[in-house]
Amino acid sequence: MKKIALILFLLCFIPKTNAQDIYDDALTAASYAYSHSKKAHGANNVFHTQEYADKAIEAFQKVEDLSDKCGCKKANETAYTARVDMESSLEQDTYERSRYFAKRAKELGSKLLEQLTFCQANSGSNYTDAEEASTAEENELAEATQEVASKQKELEEKRRQLELEQQKLEQQIAEQNKIKADFEAKRAAELKAQSLMKSKAETALQKLENALQELSVVLNEESKFESHADYVRSENDLKNESLDDTKTFYVNRAKELTQTAMQQFAGYNMVEN
Repeated sequence: MKKIALILFLLCFIPKTNAQDIYDDALTAASYAYSHSKKAHGANNVFHTQEYADKAIEAFQKVEDLSDKCGCKKANETAYTARVDMESSLEQDTYERSRYFAKRAKELGSKLLEQLTFCQANSGSNYTDAEEASTAEENELAEATQEVASKQKELEEKRRQLELEQQKLEQQIAEQNKIKADFEAKRAAELKAQSLMKSKAETALQKLENALQELSVVLNEESKFESHADYVRSENDLKNESLDDTKTFYVNRAKELTQTAMQQFAGYNMVEN
């Protein structure tokens, strides 16, 4: 940022230096033009008048070109008029008429110096304004750069916060998935134990029911052991209950079988009495 500001600062002086050089050259040429015009007007013979007139014309032409480059319109017009007057002095056939146009060119030469000095002064003021404007732009650029850097830092901080939140969320999801997997594994093991208990309990209850029926016949050939206990279940029935629930179910079915048998056997005793 400092390098950019330095470059911009130096660039501001380049056009200013070039313009000031042009004004200096224009003022120098105008001084020569005025001096030669003055000598042409003050010469005491046609030969000297023409000699200095040629030099003045060359100097006025240079001022005309330089004032056009630096944008001093009035000086450019004055230099043009003075050059034309001095050229006219060379075209005259009498000494007096030649001095007349030389005098006009001399007077314009003095005016030309004033105009160039005025333009140069205003140009310096304009460049001061330009420098101030450039400095203001540099300050605005610096502020904008700082603001962008601040915004980038803020966005980076938000991005980090989002990453942390994302990591926490992923960790929570992973923990929930682990809990779910553990639960499913535990439930699968429990369901397997329920299925094994179901198989063994139903087999045992079937044997118990058969044994009670056989015992009933032994005790009373005319009697028939009737059990209403429904202990055969499907695998789907186990999915909606725990291992303890399954155990409780078969315990209750066993109790029902034994209670039914006890009731029937009690009736046998009453008949014998």
